[in-house]
Amino acid sequence: MMFADGKRVMLSYNHKSKSIVKLVYNTLLAENIPVWFDEKDMDDNIYDSMGEAVENASAICCFMTPEYENSTNCQLELKRGQDLGKRIIACMVGDKNDRKWKPSGWLGLIIAGLTYINFRDDSDSNIRLRAGELIDRIKNQPSTSATKSLPQPVKLFEEIRQKYIRENRIKRMVNEEKSFPIEQSYINLAIVDAKDQQEKEKKLKEQDQKIKEREKQKDFNLEKQHGEIIGTYEEIYGHKTSIDVKNIFQQCKDQIKKVLILGRAGIGKSTFCQYVTYRWAKGEVWSEYELLILIRLRKLTSSRYPPGKKYSPINLLEKEYFPCEDLSAEQIQHFKELCKNHQVLWILDGYDEFAQHIPEQLEDVFKHVREAQHNILTSRPYAIKSSYDVKLEITGFTNDNIVKYVEQFFDQITKEINNDSSETQKLLRLLKSNSSIWGVAHIPVNLELICSLWSNNDWTETTVLTITVLYDNIIEWQCRRYLASQTINHEDLTKQAVYDKCNTELQFLEYLAFKGMECDKIMLTPAILKEAKDDLKSFAIDIPQILKMGILKSYDDKATGTQNQTEKQHYFVHLSFQEHFAARHLLRILMSTDKVKAINFINNNKYNQRFHFVFVFASGHLAQSHYKSCIEPFWSAVQGEPIDLVGVKHIQLTIACIDELINGTMFPQRPQLIKSITHWLEYCALHNAKALKTNIAQSFQQTNVLLKTTIIQNTFLQLLQSNQPVEKRNIYNFIAQLPIDEPTAKLKNKILDAMVDTDPYIRLNACEVLGNFGEHAATHDVLANLINAMRDKDSDVRREASAALAGLGGKAATNEVIAALINATRDENVATRWGACAALGKLGEKAATNEVIAALVNATRDEEYQVRSEACQAFG
Repeated sequence: MMFADGKRVMLSYNHKSKSIVKLVYNTLLAENIPVWFDEKDMDDNIYDSMGEAVENASAICCFMTPEYENSTNCQLELKRGQDLGKRIIACMVGDKNDRKWKPSGWLGLIIAGLTYINFRDDSDSNIRLRAGELIDRIKNQPSTSATKSLPQPVKLFEEIRQKYIRENRIKRMVNEEKSFPIEQSYINLAIVDAKDQQEKEKKLKEQDQKIKEREKQKDFNLEKQHGEIIGTYEEIYGHKTSIDVKNIFQQCKDQIKKVLILGRAGIGKSTFCQYVTYRWAKGEVWSEYELLILIRLRKLTSSRYPPGKKYSPINLLEKEYFPCEDLSAEQIQHFKELCKNHQVLWILDGYDEFAQHIPEQLEDVFKHVREAQHNILTSRPYAIKSSYDVKLEITGFTNDNIVKYVEQFFDQITKEINNDSSETQKLLRLLKSNSSIWGVAHIPVNLELICSLWSNNDWTETTVLTITVLYDNIIEWQCRRYLASQTINHEDLTKQAVYDKCNTELQFLEYLAFKGMECDKIMLTPAILKEAKDDLKSFAIDIPQILKMGILKSYDDKATGTQNQTEKQHYFVHLSFQEHFAARHLLRILMSTDKVKAINFINNNKYNQRFHFVFVFASGHLAQSHYKSCIEPFWSAVQGEPIDLVGVKHIQLTIACIDELINGTMFPQRPQLIKSITHWLEYCALHNAKALKTNIAQSFQQTNVLLKTTIIQNTFLQLLQSNQPVEKRNIYNFIAQLPIDEPTAKLKNKILDAMVDTDPYIRLNACEVLGNFGEHAATHDVLANLINAMRDKDSDVRREASAALAGLGGKAATNEVIAALINATRDENVATRWGACAALGKLGEKAATNEVIAALVNATRDEEYQVRSEACQAFG
């Protein structure tokens, strides 16, 4: 960055603050900002140097302390800067032992009305954060007159808005030193509306009763099957309609607007919160709210909010946003008025990390915010027990999102890895050619890990990638970086040798993760770290060294801050990492003489959704030779008593764990487990049990490998032999819900046969199944059948045929397909018209012909809004 006429930023400070100012100086230099710093730039004549520095300053950053205020030299240079009309950026260093100290006298007069940058907390993390804020001010400083004109309460909340604007970068999870602009790195996640959820639940309950009455006559244990299903949001998904972020409150009917955002692990819930606060701060969404308050719920702990006090919303605001200063009576009153008038929107992130142990002293204020204030609550689905009228779901990356994310990721790091853009295409080819890796990549956190690993590993031989393998590779990578930082040569070491060298550190992290999961702790206090160290007395544990591995993140909430890492609270870089390490510890116990403890843990928690991924990761680890001895006891415990009486939760756990271990690992229970899964598939396909189908289908939709196995696809083939009209409808309807993207030739041909079935309902579902097959199945015969279906006399079949062609992507962009879709844009059926527009938009550049453009332009004038909307989206 260059200033006109060689001007520089002047750092004005008292020498007692030199250590902090020097860190800031180095940060500014790293950003190529010209700086005057007296340690480097002072000549023999102090006053001449000071005078010249002030006159040539583009801005003066004054680091305020009591000593600064009492310094004659500091007073001279800052007053001179004011006289010359220089921009003054106030930075509060203050007195650590007196957080209430504020500038007065001559200094108070000069900085009156300015919003200062708070450097009181001198921890490394805060200095980096505030230095970033300073850089933003230097590059784009608002005029002093504009700042001074703001009333005190408005100015206070403007600080929060500016904070959100400064938080405009997304840090990489495995390397926080690297980050990307949020506008480039954030890909619009698919947020969908769970339409008419309460009515759906009512219908499901009615369906339950009918099933119970019918099943009394049959030898199948489903009498009580859906009581628990209704209460578990992980298992209930309604009709889904895409919705834009800015429109999510349109679904709210009550005066108090409340929206629940659900999403699986790593799906992007916290990124969503950062993104929407940033967009609000820029004035792009939700302008009806004067203030947005983002609360990371994992920070609401008893150590930060001690018992014995009644907390209010203003306490949350002060603690989370102004920990080093007290708000004035005027500011507090203004905030209360905004809350009363519903001009404050609270964003409560991470309910699943908070719900298990809400501190008693915070229960009332949390209940008040949720019930009496406009709010958005994010959570993993299993944690929710209370009712929200509007429920949305973040479903992860679409296929197009994956491509865009990878392109952006490597565009931004090309210089770092000293490679060319071909890395992007190489990785994309691997992802698309390997359905297992492609499936895993739809979870944003997983895709970041894949991209991060790509330049450090040779994946050309990779055939199956499970989330366990992915996380294991990341941990190996972090261990190698850790060894390198200690100047230990690791390049010739095997993975197991690397783990052996880091054995003490890994065992500590495993034990800490398990201990935290057991007592429902996400934020790990210094006391918990010490307890874990004391429990592992046989190991020489060096906690400060372990904290350098990059697996744990620190959080310092003390007013004065600390640079001693062991005095800070910590949490795993992502909850999924804690689950992964906890699974390793569980298996370690299972291999020990104390394996009864592990078996009891499995027995007591296998249907507890909070531990679901612990068991999935544990199952994935069983594929490694190191854990071979755990296979039999693990699966015996999972399959043994106590057993879920309903059976649904048990089979869902089985599906998830088997899918994670499907890559050829043989063990005694495997045939029986696969057989039990096929039995459930058969039952779902043959019976009109809609609630059961929804939940089992949901489990299969989260698998990567299981639906590709021959035994599962042969089960479908056997079912499809049925000639009973009702059974056939049920079978095709169920298979249409499953993402079978690698069909065998026999299964594909069977579905093609159904395209000419006399029953339009069968033809409709056959189209949907073909669309689910994906680009790999975009063969000539599949396309020909779908083109023919575009002329079907039934409008629903025509609609599904166009949707299927959209699902097949660019490989479906033949002249014949394009002609059929153009014709469909003029169909008498509304759904067929908008489906055709959507399909044309997804066929890629091959469909960018004059005829297509003319058809879409014509569709933008359609009498139906949805057709016009899809046509506009097709143009991008």
